Amino acid sequence: MTPQEQKSLLVDVVVQFAMKRLEEEGFYPFGAVLGTKRNVQLFVPKKWKPNSTRDEVEDFWFKELRKNTASGDYIAASFCADVRVPRNGGELIPAMLVHIEHADASAEDGLYPYLKDEQSKVSLGTPTFVETRPQIFTFSGPSK
Repeated sequence: MTPQEQKSLLVDVVVQFAMKRLEEEGFYPFGAVLGTKRNVQLFVPKKWKPNSTRDEVEDFWFKELRKNTASGDYIAASFCADVRVPRNGGELIPAMLVHIEHADASAEDGLYPYLKDEQSKVSLGTPTFVETRPQIFTFSGPSK
C-alpha cells in the first residue's frame, strides 16, 4: 500500500467510528494509529472537558499520538473531533475534523460536514482536505 492508501484506510476507520459515536453514544475527540501490519488502535477517553478549544484538542492529541507512535511500529496517526464551522451566512453547522498524518507523507486536516436526522442517523457531506504541517511524525526519513 502507498502512504496515501494507508492514510485513506485510517481515515475510513476513523470516520466510521465517529459516525457510530455520533449516532449512539455521544462524541468525545478520539485518536487512532495505523500499524505496519494494517492494524488500527483507537484511543478513546472516558471523559472530556466540554467546549474544548481547537488548541486544547490539538495539543492533547499531538502529545498523546507522539507517545504512541514513538516505537516506530505505527505509520499513520489521526485524531477526530466534533466541531462547528461557519457557513457563508455565518450560521454554524456541525462537522467532523479529522487530522491525519503519515510517517512518510504529508499531513492533512479534513472537514466532514454532517447532518443528523430525527432518528440520530448521521449523513456526511462532501469532505474538504487541506495539507497542514506535521505535528505527530515530525522527524524526517522513512519509517521502519
